[in-house]
Amino acid sequence: MDLLKLLQVNRDWLPPETWNAVRFCGRAWDQPDCPTAPAVLIEFLDEALKACVDHGLRYPKIFLKRLGQLRRGDWKPRPY
Repeated sequence: MDLLKLLQVNRDWLPPETWNAVRFCGRAWDQPDCPTAPAVLIEFLDEALKACVDHGLRYPKIFLKRLGQLRRGDWKPRPY
């Protein structure tokens, strides 16, 4: 599984200028404990998006949308 699949993001719809951030976040997520539980995923996405901004990377808007949806309880990742 990868981060985009977990977040249910269609790769074909991502703007090319966001791919560096996608790779950056994907590498950070692809650790031994790959967070999938909503509470842990919220923390991960929050920190990952802040890191993207700090590194000057443009992240896909869907990442911020998923973070908001997770916080509100409107969406959660499907188990794989």
